[in-house]
Amino acid sequence: MLEDPYAVLRALLRAEAVRNAPKPPQPKSQPQPTAETRERRQHPVQRERG
Repeated sequence: MLEDPYAVLRALLRAEAVRNAPKPPQPKSQPQPTAETRERRQHPVQRERG
């Protein structure tokens, strides 16, 4: 038997509080362009030069 019968209840309350806590807004990150998309954006003459 547990020494502290309320330990489980406290743990559940802490978990619930963390779950319901307001989250800070995440900055909107733009997807990083891949080498293929960077290549498509380049001018055709620049692509030939490398």
